[in-house]
Amino acid sequence: MPLTRREFLSTATAALAALPARARASADPGRLFHRGGSIHTMMNWGALREDDRARYLPRPFDMPRNAFPAGLVEDFARAGFDFIRLTLDVGPFMQLQGADKEALETRLVDNIRLFHDRGLSVIVDCHPVEQVPAYSPQAILEDLEGPLFAGYTAMIGRLATLLSGVTSGHVALELMNEPVMRNASRRTQVMVWNAAQLVLHDTARRAAGDLLLVLTGADYGGLGGLRDLDPSPFIDSNTLFSFHYYMPITFTHQGVDFGTSDAPASPYAVGLPYPYDAVSAQEIEAGIEARIAGDAALDEARKTAEREHARRILKGFLSDAWNRGRIQSDFAEVESWADRNGVARHRVILGEFGTTRSLGDLTGVDDLYRRRWMSDVTHLAQAGGFRWALWDINSADMGISRSDDENRLDQDLIAALAISDPL
Repeated sequence: MPLTRREFLSTATAALAALPARARASADPGRLFHRGGSIHTMMNWGALREDDRARYLPRPFDMPRNAFPAGLVEDFARAGFDFIRLTLDVGPFMQLQGADKEALETRLVDNIRLFHDRGLSVIVDCHPVEQVPAYSPQAILEDLEGPLFAGYTAMIGRLATLLSGVTSGHVALELMNEPVMRNASRRTQVMVWNAAQLVLHDTARRAAGDLLLVLTGADYGGLGGLRDLDPSPFIDSNTLFSFHYYMPITFTHQGVDFGTSDAPASPYAVGLPYPYDAVSAQEIEAGIEARIAGDAALDEARKTAEREHARRILKGFLSDAWNRGRIQSDFAEVESWADRNGVARHRVILGEFGTTRSLGDLTGVDDLYRRRWMSDVTHLAQAGGFRWALWDINSADMGISRSDDENRLDQDLIAALAISDPL
């Protein structure tokens, strides 16, 4: 007989509270949630039914792609990281019911246990994706008085209840990743998200009085979103304030095809260095031209269009002059926001940052420049007093695992990060 909701939550909470003593004792409270990384493969992009691509399978995360290399978890913990940011496709958590929902939440509990067993804390990140449009952030935030937002709010309350069983403080709940609305002005984005986040925060807080909650700003949760966030309603609540950093996106997402002529990146605008002047403009241009000219799939008209697009990207990248000083200036804005609003800097978390990588058929950021950029970002974030979580650990396009061994981290990249710096 399936458990009732109350019986399930009671059982799951008891299971979390009974986490092994090794997990409880291994984490110094002063070091929780300081240096982490995201996992976007275990519980995201849930499997859909073949006959209805808007419906999830009863066990949406039991596919081979959802398995996470056990050796990589061990290597991650040994390297000095202290937490995982585990992303959740919210669609299954909102859509599935009864025994299927209970099994899904049990799966989440089991994954948290896996990381706790290795001394790693966990941020459970509610991370809507657009695979099923009805559960995209745009759809959820379209009407704050509608049934979809009500369902999302109820899900937040249920998750908060579930996670509140971790009395050690090893779990946090992130209310929504990169909130965004469709066809809305910046002012509207800020006003609507501030209202929505207050509702979600209060719902989670009623369910779990002491659970650590991760909040963010509007419009994809970047620097501008944090700058427009009024933290005053949350100052006395157990919260962190998150921002994401992919600047400049022409560098961090180089090689990505967004499919539009005005996109900030292109599959041909690669070879961009960091800092911006580490390679001459002429050398970069020659590489771009060779890549376009050598693509037999492009006719002459497409080559001309791709060439113009790539040149616009390169021109903007060079004129913006990205280097360590530019990143430092951006992070100084975050420091000013925190100081101006009475937010202790250790309550700020750089929740995502990273770059594409060159691996197999993927042509992204060169390894040398990737290490330089990620080194500057982590060292400057830590110097500002911020926590950080890189994006991500094991994906093909932006991961930090070795190209020849998915169970091991890229030690050259790890050595460049601010892991050994004192907190």
